[in-house]
Amino acid sequence: MVAAYVSREKMIVLIAAFFVILIFVWITVRMFSRRKRYPYRARPILTKREYGFYLLLRQEAERRNLLICPKVGLKDLMEVSSRKNYMKYFAGISQKHVDFVICDRNLEVLFALELDDRSHDTAEAGKRDQFKDRAFRAAKIPLKRVRNYNAGTVRELFREI
Repeated sequence: MVAAYVSREKMIVLIAAFFVILIFVWITVRMFSRRKRYPYRARPILTKREYGFYLLLRQEAERRNLLICPKVGLKDLMEVSSRKNYMKYFAGISQKHVDFVICDRNLEVLFALELDDRSHDTAEAGKRDQFKDRAFRAAKIPLKRVRNYNAGTVRELFREI
């Protein structure tokens, strides 16, 4: 009778230990699986309007054997030329991009393009656009802005090349 009681006691301890280990494993797995999950999902590079513009750009670029690079960061096109207030000026370009950059086959930048819409009509957007215009002028990279487009306006963008 005593031996049966001891084995029951051992059995209860073993079952309890099993459940403790099971809970520990479950918590550990959940912790690591949460670390690997990020709150991101894919989205298209271009909006529908930008893609329509891109298709017309592509026709003209292919005729001239040129390349189109979409969504290029300003920091990839220009650099701060002065060490004085470097971070201030770098911050101005580090989080901005242009819609398209037209390059030759050696990836030399010919000009950049901004496809403007109604969102550029606010005072705040005007300040951002003015900053970009000045930054591109300083870097000696032509920046062309397009509001409404068709095949003719796109051909006109490439006329000087």
